[in-house]
Amino acid sequence: MAFVSFVAVAVTFMIGAWAGGHEVDETCAARGQTYDSGYRSENWQEPSRIFPMHNKCNAAYDLVPSWINPALVIFAVLMVAFVIAVVVSVVNAVRTPPG
Repeated sequence: MAFVSFVAVAVTFMIGAWAGGHEVDETCAARGQTYDSGYRSENWQEPSRIFPMHNKCNAAYDLVPSWINPALVIFAVLMVAFVIAVVVSVVNAVRTPPG
């Protein structure tokens, strides 16, 4: 299950990372949004952040779907929980005498 959670985190991250496409201004126009270069230059660090993910056309519209950030948190927590469960299981198996 830890592997499945890792894959879910990776896929969700890639969806969020590529939400703006190669040309953000063209993606904004295709979605009927105004590309605000002034806003983008003031907030230049937003698209390059790993978390929370944002890639905004303007102050009101984000190309990254709203479910991406919560899903990243949920999948990451599940992945850690599954890894902990595996470690606990292995430790218990090693400590338990055979028979």
